[in-house]
Parts: sequence; C-alpha cells; structure tokens
Amino acid sequence: MWFRGRAVVAIAVLAALGAGMATYGFFEYSGWGIRPPAMQPGLASGSKTEGLTRAELDKLNKALGLIEDRFIAWTDRSKLVDGAVQGMVESLDDPFSAYLSGDEAEKYNESLQGAFSGIGAVLHLTGGAVVVESLMTGSPAERAGLRPLDVLLSVNGESLNGLSLNEAVSKIRGPKGTKAKLKVQRKGASSPLDLELVRDRIDLESVSASMEDNGIGILTINQFSADTSAQVAEALRRMVAGGLKALVVDVRDNPGGMLQAVVDVADQLLQQGKPIVQFEYRDGKRKVDEAKHGAAEGRTYPLVVLLNKGSASSAEIMAGALKQSAGAILVGETSYGKGTVQVPFNDDLGDHSMLKLTVYKWLLPDGSWIHGKGIEPDVIVHQPAYFLASRLPRDRVLRADETGDAVRNLQSILNGVGMTVDRSDGYFSAGTKEAVKAFQKRENLPETGEVDTETAERLEEALYEKLKDQANDRQLQKGLELAKERAVGH
Repeated sequence: MWFRGRAVVAIAVLAALGAGMATYGFFEYSGWGIRPPAMQPGLASGSKTEGLTRAELDKLNKALGLIEDRFIAWTDRSKLVDGAVQGMVESLDDPFSAYLSGDEAEKYNESLQGAFSGIGAVLHLTGGAVVVESLMTGSPAERAGLRPLDVLLSVNGESLNGLSLNEAVSKIRGPKGTKAKLKVQRKGASSPLDLELVRDRIDLESVSASMEDNGIGILTINQFSADTSAQVAEALRRMVAGGLKALVVDVRDNPGGMLQAVVDVADQLLQQGKPIVQFEYRDGKRKVDEAKHGAAEGRTYPLVVLLNKGSASSAEIMAGALKQSAGAILVGETSYGKGTVQVPFNDDLGDHSMLKLTVYKWLLPDGSWIHGKGIEPDVIVHQPAYFLASRLPRDRVLRADETGDAVRNLQSILNGVGMTVDRSDGYFSAGTKEAVKAFQKRENLPETGEVDTETAERLEEALYEKLKDQANDRQLQKGLELAKERAVGH
C-alpha cells in the first residue's frame, strides 16, 4: 500500500537488510534440542558433530584450490569463504535464516536499535525471487507504492534474478538521497510496474499513543525494538493518569522485532501468571513465558487489538496473548502467519559476520501454531479500496482510452479524493476524464483531463491527507466503537 489509513506515525523496523520480518530471540533455553550424536541424521553412532570431518574438509579445500588455480578470473578468497557459508544457509531452505557479512551485520544490529538508512522494506527470498513482506509507514518504499508480496525484479536496471538475498539487498540499499528505480511484479497486474524511490535514513519511534475525550486510549506499536517496552510503559502511565477506560492496541503493519520486547510489553498488559507465549524446539520440548510482574497500574480496562495482513511475528504474539490471556477483541484482517523465532549469532564466526538461524517455533498460549495461517480477527473489517493505492507514474501522461493497472490505480485514487468515477476496471473512459477534470478544477490546475506530473502529485497529496484522517480508518473506528462498548464505567 502507499500510505496506511491511520495517522502516519514514526516507526523503526528492519530496512532492506535481508532475511525478512522475524521474531528475533537473543537467548536460547539451555539444553533445548541438542540431540546426541547418534540421533543426528547422517552420522554414525558416537560420531562427533564439532567441525568438519577430514573428508569434508579435504573436499572444500580441493574445491577452493581448483577455483583459485583454474577459474578464468582472479578470485577473492574471503568472498569464496563467505559464499561457502551462504551456501550452507541457503541449503536449509528457510527464508528467515541468513548469513550476513560484517558490514551487513553492523547495519542489521543498528536497525534493531531503530536507526538505519534504506528504503524501509522487509524482504525475503522465495523460490529465487526477492519478495516484499512488509513496509514501514511513511518510508520511501511505502510512498513509492510497494506492497506486501510484490516481487522485485530489478533495481536501477540490474536484474535481481538468481541473486542471494544479501546480494539483492546490497543492490537495493544505498546512501541517503540516492535513487532506486525498481521494476516490480505484482500479483494480478498484467505487466511489471516501475517505481522510483529515494533512499533515506530513518530514525523513528516504535510507539505512539493518544487518548480520546471519552477515555479510550490508542496505543500504536509499529515494531518491537530495544526500547519499545519502556515507551509503552510511559504511554500507559500517562493514559492511566488521564482516566483510561479502555485501550485499543494497534499492531497493524507491525512486522515483528525483538522477542524479549514483546514479552516485556505483554507483561505490562496481562495479569501476573497469565501465559504470553509458548516456545517449542526441534526435540519437541516446550517452555511457557508468563507475565511475571502483573499488569501496569493493576489493569482493569478492557482491550481491543487491531491487526491486518502486515501484522507478523512478534505482533502476532502480542495479539494472540492479549486475546487468549486477557479476553481482547481482535479487529481487522487475518495476520501474516509467521510462527518461528530467529537467533542472531554475532560473535561465533570470529570475523564480525553473523549467522541468523531459525531455532524454534512460537505457539499461542493455548499451544496452537499459526505459521502459514495467521490469526483470524473476531471482527473482520476491510479498509476502502483506495487504502491500497500506489503512486501514479511520472514518466508518462495518463490520458483517455488507455488501459491497464496505472489507470485502475488512478480510478481508485479519484474515488478516494471524492471524485465520482464511472468505472474502476482500468479503462480511461470519458467518465474518468471528467473526474480528472473536476479534480483539476477543484485544485486550480489546467483542466486537461490528463494526468501529468503536476496532477499526479496533487492527487497523491489529496489522498494522503484523507488517509491521515482517522475518521476514514474503518478498522480503527470499529475498534474505538467496541472499546467504548466495553469501557469501564461507560
């Protein structure tokens, strides 16, 4: 989507650093899943798993020697070694596990602290294709019109086909202020889309909060980073002091983040002893995390949670915990469905590079696994079609009798800004032309009935203003309505 239809707030999530959205655990439970050597597939009883066998090491050395001696071009040994590790990780066939070089690992760690430079998209590799998983609100990626599940074909004319995720990311990333021209394949589109982004540094908050006059609070959590729990605690303190009667927790388009952060936030909203999440390692052992300190200020206010298909991982942990352990009502759309936890191993390789591995599943408090399915809301609410509008083209003028996705997108935007359009099928009809002329008249633009750069920019600005108005956010309005019905002392 281009803009999310709630108030545009600052957030901090992973930029295009690779390996997609995830729940990032910074700890493992001692002894979990460590199988005896005899249980390891492919190993004889009693074989050790530390390091390569002599035969395995010989094979790699022979391959390295052949490449260095016989390959047509001079090679960089460090790149060959990195490639070997990358190949091992790719053989796991897990889009959420990744190998990051020293520079990539540094950028990744910075992103978890809420500051980075990039396009603001979370990516993963599926079947060799670079796929968008989620977008940051207000980021260059969202403003350019990228959507979840878009496939990135090329950047600045360079194909991304066949590249590793890290290789693709290195081409997509770049210094602040530089341009990234993306060719994008979108499901249902007849031809690839061309989008232009300007890379930027993003220092954004992970939490924002406000309270309605009737005592209904809105707590927006955009991602779970290092300081999210402290921000939530301060927001709750202010709202409770102001007479909080019910709370709407908004985790829409929240791609996840740090595991400990979501556990710490849930601890503030659940009664002591209530389960937050379960973890299951590969050997089937489970551990349950429970609220240890009890809800902040002795919570008595009811909860409503907003979620959508961009709510993933830690955001799903939050939604599931509040529903099953606090009776929260879930409103919106079925969430993304990511039920695994990754652990970044920063210092284990000895050269500042990182292995990020999927190490266990997470389960809802009742033990169910939502991976690939998502969490269904109690109350389904879809946003208006114009909430999914993308940016209009700048390299050509849209005019009468054209057909295609760009015209269909134009018709959606026209509807969003209050212009009556006779159709929405992507044909630039006489009625579409009249709607464009009516908009141009309203905005004191030349009434050509054609969409040039100036008209496109004005249309997008008008839609942006409408999307910032919370009154047009159907999911939020339904959440506020339900919160009011359940409010303490209403």
